[in-house]
Amino acid sequence: MWKKGSALLLAGTLVLTGCAGEASLVRDAIVTTIEKPNYDYEGTVKLTGDLDKLPELMGEPTDAQGLALLEALKAGVTVKGSQLDLENVQAIFEVNDDKLLRDNNLWTGDDKAAVELILNGDNMFAKSPLDSKYLMISASPTDLAALGGSEQVDAAKLKEYQDKINELTIEFVKNYVSKYGYKLNNVENLGAATVELPNGETAETTHIAIKLDAKELVNMFFYTANDAVANEEVKAFAIDLMVLSASLQEELFPEEGRTTDAEKRALAEETVALGLESAKAWLAEVGPVYTPDKIVEEMKAAGLHAIDWNVEFYVTEDKLPVKQVSELSVTFQNEAMEAPITLGLYADQFAYNFDNATKYEIPTADAGVTLEQLYEDEAAINGFSDKGFFRTFVQSMVDDYKMQKEWELEWEKELEALEAAEAEEVAETVEVTQ
Repeated sequence: MWKKGSALLLAGTLVLTGCAGEASLVRDAIVTTIEKPNYDYEGTVKLTGDLDKLPELMGEPTDAQGLALLEALKAGVTVKGSQLDLENVQAIFEVNDDKLLRDNNLWTGDDKAAVELILNGDNMFAKSPLDSKYLMISASPTDLAALGGSEQVDAAKLKEYQDKINELTIEFVKNYVSKYGYKLNNVENLGAATVELPNGETAETTHIAIKLDAKELVNMFFYTANDAVANEEVKAFAIDLMVLSASLQEELFPEEGRTTDAEKRALAEETVALGLESAKAWLAEVGPVYTPDKIVEEMKAAGLHAIDWNVEFYVTEDKLPVKQVSELSVTFQNEAMEAPITLGLYADQFAYNFDNATKYEIPTADAGVTLEQLYEDEAAINGFSDKGFFRTFVQSMVDDYKMQKEWELEWEKELEALEAAEAEEVAETVEVTQ
């Protein structure tokens, strides 16, 4: 279930670049990234804007804990790792300012507080540098079947359908994005720029800057919506996806009955056609009334004064996006506020070592523990250091898992009691009849 997630995320953000002039270079670059999903990356994510005004706005006193939290939000998180392919990704999340965690005895040592996350096909592994074990979570077909599907489900067949759905989706996104036709109003080629990469190398790039505001985002929404309901490729994708999803559902729950491929496709075509007609009618009704200017005006009246999103791409002549910078800010004001406040999100990312990503070790089964093992053996939690914040997170997951198990046991007891009562009632009825 984790497969191709990072590529789809990149492709999803790409739609926002449109294809006007210089933006087409960005579009082509992200498509190239999808086709060459083997690289290292490093980036930062942090909150920006009037963060210091938040305590007063929320009516909370600005104590030492509050100040430490604000500093942590300002410093943000650094993310770095390797993507080997569309199924294997490593990411290390490092807190740039971990004073709050240290003050609360949730982190020790010379290194910054961090968590390592590894996605390997259907499996996820996570641990902090202080831990001796990984938390292992699986989304394999077998486990998914155990969570509610038929015990007779064919895991290989289920995986086959999952892979088909993933392949269909990634191919559609790549093709759709490569032809996306929205014309952006504010795209600028800032010329040649040399980018210093985290591996010590440099890359010669073209620097493209894109500016988006609330009106532009609304325009893009209506363009994309109108394009989607008229685009035959979108329609074909929706039908194919419904057919495969129906097949997957039948593999999970065969007791609910089977249909032929022709029946599934006929139902999918009818459903998609009805959905598209409904969407067209909605757009025809809403579009002329709620123009972008009117929507922006109503947003401001509701207190949302402005949305500004500046995105910069640094693209090589091989159409590789080696650096991206995104700055999103939202300005708003409610009735209780004397003046507007602006909050934002800053993110940058470097991508490098294309086709030569750094290899990392994929944990073996004995390198970690599952929630089931933690549930059955309380001592297993000691695989996570009591000097690290990740243990607290794992313990909360175990507590939730215990509650789920207890609920399941209670439900089973109630079902057994109901079945026993029904059996007794039937027996009494038979006895009276005799």
